[in-house]
Order: sequence, then C-alpha cells, then structure tokens
Amino acid sequence: MSIPSTPEASAEAVDTDLPELLCGAEPALLRGAGRHWPVFAALSEENLRAHADRRVEAEDRDRRPVTVSLGEVLDDMRDARPRGLYLRHQSLSRFDPALPGLVPKEVRRLNWLLALEADARPDWSWLMIGSAGTSSPLHVDVMASAAWNLLCAGTKRWTFHPPEQAEEWRLLPPGCARDTYDRAPREFVQQPGDLVVTPSGWAHEVHNVTGSIAVTSNFINRSNLDFALRYFELAGDTDAHDVLAAVGAAFAQDREGGGR
Repeated sequence: MSIPSTPEASAEAVDTDLPELLCGAEPALLRGAGRHWPVFAALSEENLRAHADRRVEAEDRDRRPVTVSLGEVLDDMRDARPRGLYLRHQSLSRFDPALPGLVPKEVRRLNWLLALEADARPDWSWLMIGSAGTSSPLHVDVMASAAWNLLCAGTKRWTFHPPEQAEEWRLLPPGCARDTYDRAPREFVQQPGDLVVTPSGWAHEVHNVTGSIAVTSNFINRSNLDFALRYFELAGDTDAHDVLAAVGAAFAQDREGGGR
C-alpha cells in the first residue's frame, strides 16, 4: 500500500498565514517557509564549524550517549561511511543564547509557556545534527505539545500516525484522542528551508536520508491547550495541569482585555 503524501502549503499561504499554519490540526509540510528566517542562516555548517572544538553529548548508532566534539558530529554528517552520530537533544539556548531570538517573533510567541518565570519555563528548542541513516524513533512530542521543525541542511523523511493510533500504541493515555482522522500513515520528504508541523498527539518517526542540520521547537497555545490539559488530567499530573490551566486563563483574560 502506498503512503499518501502530507499536504503542502503554497508559498503565498505561508507568507500570509504562517502562525495559523503552524497551529494546524494535521501534519503539514511548508515548502521554503523558513528559508528567510535568520536562524536558518545562523545554523549553516560553515557557522557551526566555528565551534568545532566544543564538546557535545550525542548518540551513537545504537542510541548510546557519547561525548564528542561538534566537529566530529559535522564530519560524520558528511562522511560516506558515517559512524551514526546524532546530536538530538542539544538545547538551542544553551548552545548559544542568541539563537532563539533569531526565530521570528510571531513564531516564538506561539508558545504560551514562555510567559512562565524562567525557572519554571521548559526549554523547548533544540539543535539537531545527524548523519545519514540516523533517526528519531516513533514517539509523541513532550507534554502533549505541538512542534515545528526547520531543516537547515540535508534531507529528512517523516512518517506520521494519528492520535488514535498513538493511543493504541500506548504513546498517549487512554481517552486522550477525541478527533477521528484517516488512519493511513502520512509521509513526506523535507528539504532545506522547509518547515514541518507536528500537531499535538500525532505519533511520528523521522529518518535522516542524508546528513542534516535542523532546529525544532515545541509549543502549547490556544490551538492545543485543551488536548494538553486532557493529557495531563488523564496522566494524573495535577501540578502540570494546574500550571497550564493558569497560563491558559491568563491569556484568555488578556485577550478579552484587548491584549494579544
């Protein structure tokens, strides 16, 4: 059975409706939507090689943690016979505190949790560098959040499965998925400058077809707040549920008062 391609958004739609497109209910591939973001240029291989001696925590081919230099990761990304190094959990702000500010403001503002105090705010933006053949296994994103992923170099292949299946595979607590979607997997290939949108609750796996450099960020806002609250309630995480409910109430009050 062939896997249907995930719908792509036109350049015109991306230019005018980017925040709305990033908050869609189904996975999307936005062709070239991030090519003009300052962070896209900042994360070029040439710029990253200026930090080649920096020590980083990566994974090897068997997903075991290894401490290597950033230069080794970049070299492996280009190697015809790579070791399988994957820098997959590198906090963007810890790598360089200036990098999150190079994401467009309207995109950064999608994450309501940035309104929390610094010591309570999740660090949800990551730099990812991997060689050909590395991958992220099937998973649902952290804390029932949604995410965008901007590819800066290379090629990635994504496969998505709807929340109902994620629930069957015990990646979500029972009762979390409410909406019904076509159960056929969604697959597409991401190229440099493309943005991939992962809505809350969608199980997905990602394969690096070639060596790649990407930046990704998760978010919770009006578009997925109810899903996240239901997730925490079903998971029995009262503290996270109450914090998120308070954030949502504050933004709702701000909106009623004429704020954002």
